[in-house]
Amino acid sequence: MISGAVPRSVLWAACLLALCLLARPASAQGNLPDIAPIGAGPGKKPPPPSGEEGPETHAAEGGTESTLPAGNEPSLPTDPLALSPEVAARIGSDADPEALGTGEDAKRQYYGLYYNEKAGAYRYRVLFPLWAERIKPSATAPTKPDRASIYGGLYYNRRSAEHADDVLFPLFWNLRNPLEETRSTLLGPFFNRRTKIESDDWFLPLYATGRRAVGGYTVIPPLLTSLHATEKGGFNLVGLGFCSWKGGAHCDTRSAHDLDLGLAPFYFFGQNQRRLYEVVPPLLHYYRYDSRSQYWLNVFGPYFREHKPERDLFHLIPFYWSLWGKDERHTTVAPLFHYGHKGEQNLLVTPLFLNQRGKGGATTFVTWGYARHRGPTELDMITPLYWHRRDPRVGLDRKLLFPFFYTSTGPRDETAVFFPFWSHTERYGLGTSTRITPLFHYASHLRGHTVELYPLVFFGKNGNDAHRVIAPLYFDFEKARARTTIAAAVYVRLRTLDTLHQVLLNTYYAERYYPNGKSWEFHFLPLFSYGRNPSGHFWNVLFGLTGYKRQGSAATLRLFWAPIPLSQ
Repeated sequence: MISGAVPRSVLWAACLLALCLLARPASAQGNLPDIAPIGAGPGKKPPPPSGEEGPETHAAEGGTESTLPAGNEPSLPTDPLALSPEVAARIGSDADPEALGTGEDAKRQYYGLYYNEKAGAYRYRVLFPLWAERIKPSATAPTKPDRASIYGGLYYNRRSAEHADDVLFPLFWNLRNPLEETRSTLLGPFFNRRTKIESDDWFLPLYATGRRAVGGYTVIPPLLTSLHATEKGGFNLVGLGFCSWKGGAHCDTRSAHDLDLGLAPFYFFGQNQRRLYEVVPPLLHYYRYDSRSQYWLNVFGPYFREHKPERDLFHLIPFYWSLWGKDERHTTVAPLFHYGHKGEQNLLVTPLFLNQRGKGGATTFVTWGYARHRGPTELDMITPLYWHRRDPRVGLDRKLLFPFFYTSTGPRDETAVFFPFWSHTERYGLGTSTRITPLFHYASHLRGHTVELYPLVFFGKNGNDAHRVIAPLYFDFEKARARTTIAAAVYVRLRTLDTLHQVLLNTYYAERYYPNGKSWEFHFLPLFSYGRNPSGHFWNVLFGLTGYKRQGSAATLRLFWAPIPLSQ
């Protein structure tokens, strides 16, 4: 027997397997596993310092006396620090569960591969590698022991007020909680769990099912089956069939307020608190209903039936079409006839003619080669070539004999056309326009006129702007502040308010107006040039072979193009 402190490294290797098998996940505060390591007993909180017996009173005289008058002392509960069970459950505890039942001192014993440790009601024993055991009081019932044992590293057993566990690694697991009356069992691919209100049964990967307080689930992968339900809704899938719903625990149109189900691709159905629909693709069937607007639609192949608050429709596509409502009815039997009426209006259409009566007594009749309309406006058509339209309300009258003659007379203008030779349009009080063949055009308006003889002659005036063109010999463009003239490429004249530039063959003339007078110059190229301005004049022969320039009191003589000053 060896007692007291012994080097722990001697036994670490011997107990490593037992520690791994008996260990459980540590708590958030860093608790050690359920079975403590060799040489370390359960944690203890250090006792308070011996000197701390209570708060120090004030040193002044009467510092411990109450300031309250006699008879008004407040009453305190017997145990001021006591907590109700509800508050204690909400706050929780940071106590180390491994320290439950331990005494002040731990006693340890070593016998080769056997180790024994005891501290109060806590006991830990190991016979490596065959057996390990930990005993302490149960957390919820300290009078009942909490024993956890492992045998040969394969079988684990635990019994306490909260646990009744048996594990045969790695095939069999059976975990029970006697307090909560729950059990979980795992045997290979089979898993079974039971509580007071829930259950689960799995045979993986072939089958899984579970029951809850309201609803549950079932999954069968080989059969493409998945069933899920809660108190708020669920989704079921069985092969090609499906059902999705909200409200209620079952796929039932009587309890669910939003539901969609079907057998794809053959049948689909859905409804909620406002709408309902049904689709059967093989039968070309579609049905829809809206409870708020009382609208519904029903289709079966060529059968079409629709109801709206304002009208109903019934069709047998594509031969029979019918719709009706308040004071109206419309029926078509293709291709024989169509008849419809609404109030005083009616329409009859046959392969031979059309006859219509519209609002205000307006009538229309159309047949092959003839049409007539009488109402606020009037129209006559004889063959597709002659049309005559009238509007007595505004005095409008139009005639067309396609494609040769067109005339229009109205309150604001008058037009006559003999295509393609002549046309004349007059806008009363504004202007006229006349065309003779596509080549000649004359127009007049309030600001001027236009004469055009395509493609050579163009004359026109628009206010202060004017143009005169006889292509390609003469071009004259005039604006309010400038004018440009070009004649046969030998004469060019550019004129603005204060400048003039003019070219005629080999002569050039220019002038400019200044506030103190006019400046001008003339060039007979290349022989001679002469010019004057308000302060002087100049002349040159052969661009300065000899010449003279006077500018104010300054005078300059040119000889062989070199300037020679004549004044200081």
